[in-house]
Amino acid sequence: MISGTVPATDEGVVSAVRDAYSSMAREGTRPEYAEAVAEAFGYTAEQLKSIPAESHMGLSCGNPVAMASIKEGETVLDLGSGAGIDVLLAAQKVGPNGQVIGLDMSTDMVNLARKNASKQGYTPPQVVFIQTQLAQPLPVETASVDCILSNCVINLLPEAGKAALLKETYRVLKPNGRFVVDDIIGRKPFPDAIRNDLAGYVGCISGALQLEQYRALMKDAGYTDALFVETGGDLDIYNTAGSTGCCAPQPSASTGCCAPKTSVPTGCCAPSATPLPQTNIKSLNEWAASYQVFAKKLF
Repeated sequence: MISGTVPATDEGVVSAVRDAYSSMAREGTRPEYAEAVAEAFGYTAEQLKSIPAESHMGLSCGNPVAMASIKEGETVLDLGSGAGIDVLLAAQKVGPNGQVIGLDMSTDMVNLARKNASKQGYTPPQVVFIQTQLAQPLPVETASVDCILSNCVINLLPEAGKAALLKETYRVLKPNGRFVVDDIIGRKPFPDAIRNDLAGYVGCISGALQLEQYRALMKDAGYTDALFVETGGDLDIYNTAGSTGCCAPQPSASTGCCAPKTSVPTGCCAPSATPLPQTNIKSLNEWAASYQVFAKKLF
């Protein structure tokens, strides 16, 4: 269980996030939870059926592939590619003459994504997953990418890392290249209790920028006309997906005078299905919102 406060150093933050998501990759996610979250943030049943179930883990906050206008033969870069959901969907669009590159800082996630790609018959160079730190210079050539995707990842970086990554995205995009990113953005300034909550940080809330902060970082990176669209996704789905039933007392499964009187919790009385750590933030929707960010490299 993740608890405590956000580390004081950027290196500590990166390490805590990497360790948490590596654990999720090793342990997996309940399918009903992953499917409910994916559908809540815009993935269609047809999309989900076209890729391995293990490639979507209920960690998204949008569906960037749906809005990216990816074309056959393009080069696509996915930042924080996780188990591979958006890379695999993009690979269907670029075809055998295109390339999709997934970058992730977790070796366990990269290994899982590679297994999922293999199940689909994808091999390098068409589909490539690389373990790397997103806050460091990206292992991608300058002006080599047609479209950049990311899905609920930039919020996980320290603020300096966010700024550095956005500048790197501008570097690697071709002229007229597209930036299509789903992320979580704060609705109002966070009190220290939320900003310092490590579980909330790993859960993509506490590290979220405010809208004007995000706009400023995009402008500093070189994007002059970034468009921010609130998508209306229900962030509380992370806490409710996979739970059914009511909280009525459950009858004991034990009989006899000496048997322990215990029962198995079900429905909403059972432990949450989410792989994300549980926070003390009562309503995620009160504090943050899901956004899609669109931008182009003009030259």
